[in-house]
Amino acid sequence: MISAFYKLEVKKYMSETKNHEIEEAEKPAIDLDPKTMFRIEKKRINWIDQARGFVMFFLVLTSILPSAWREGNWFANFFLEHPPDSTNAKWMNLYDVGVPAFFFILGLLMAVSFHKRCQKKGTKPALLNALLRWGLIFAVGILFILIPAIISGDPIFGEVKEIAPGVEWYVVRWDVVISIGFVGLACIPFLFLPTNIRLIVSYAMMVFYQVMIMIPETLWRQYAIKSVHGGILGSIFILIPITLISSVIGEFYILDKEKDEQTKNKYMLYLGVANLAIGALLWLIPGGYPNKRQSTMSWAVISLGVCIMASMVFILFDYDENEFDDLNVINKGRIILFKAYGMNPLLVYAIVEITTVVIDEVVGGLDFTQELLMGIILITAVTIIMLLLYRANKAISTTKVALGVIITVVILGAVLVPFL
Repeated sequence: MISAFYKLEVKKYMSETKNHEIEEAEKPAIDLDPKTMFRIEKKRINWIDQARGFVMFFLVLTSILPSAWREGNWFANFFLEHPPDSTNAKWMNLYDVGVPAFFFILGLLMAVSFHKRCQKKGTKPALLNALLRWGLIFAVGILFILIPAIISGDPIFGEVKEIAPGVEWYVVRWDVVISIGFVGLACIPFLFLPTNIRLIVSYAMMVFYQVMIMIPETLWRQYAIKSVHGGILGSIFILIPITLISSVIGEFYILDKEKDEQTKNKYMLYLGVANLAIGALLWLIPGGYPNKRQSTMSWAVISLGVCIMASMVFILFDYDENEFDDLNVINKGRIILFKAYGMNPLLVYAIVEITTVVIDEVVGGLDFTQELLMGIILITAVTIIMLLLYRANKAISTTKVALGVIITVVILGAVLVPFL
């Protein structure tokens, strides 16, 4: 009896042990936070928070500064304003990196978030979620074009412009917000590609565009000049590749389990240097100069190089959560501020964009004092909101932000349009 009982207990123990081992083996190798997708092996990758937050804070700061401060001297012109005659300038400054930097930080977690949702919910729900998210942002972009056009009486979706002597083309109205939604939707199919193929396709798209604008008969360069941020062509052949290359970086850095952190940092450094070198070489070729308005390839790869090298700085000054209490006050303040802005980048952009558009349409041009006062109020309000969300550890999803913006814009449009 005792022998039989002993054998039964041993058999039960072996069965439970085997089941436990199976459960452990089935656990995902990477544990990602569903809100932010920043975690790897329970360790938060703080430099991504910091890089995203820095970009958003800088974009907000430069967008609300009085124009007199942004154009007062060469230093301000280089960091806070586009070059004079930006449509034809054969060079770029640091401020020109702003748009690529925004798409760079959007792309960093694009593939990570998508693949995690595929793993957790399945491919079809992940696709539907991505389509809904970026589709809503695309709808926001349409509203941001539609309502100001109605108010000002301009053509809604575009107009025929003379892009060259005797040549008229229909130029689509285009801006940053609609580009974000368009690029997000267009990137979805590419996320199924292996990272190396994604890189090759991205650079091939930029090379093709650069060749096309260098052929005078295509008039692609002239079309980009008449558009904003290179227009729809710039979004297709430049902003999509920038976002995809960033998605490869994020996927490589977060999901790759074979390489250690030092090796990943080394590869990132190589990629940053390579982009800067390619941009410099293109600059030497006639017609290959960096120009934001024309969305040239040299502008794109130099901007990518700057973004990657800036990310390396944040990696260099990265910190461990356990060491936070030992940091000095300045470092703690910097970390909290950038992390707060980095948790909800699209919400930050939406608040600033809606506020500035409403003020421009309702009030019109502002003098220096009014610009300064509005800037102080806006950056204070945005910072307080972001810090409150940070304190509550609340990262609002892109879908909810986009839906909230649509509702807000529709209501504001319905209220304001009859009076303007």
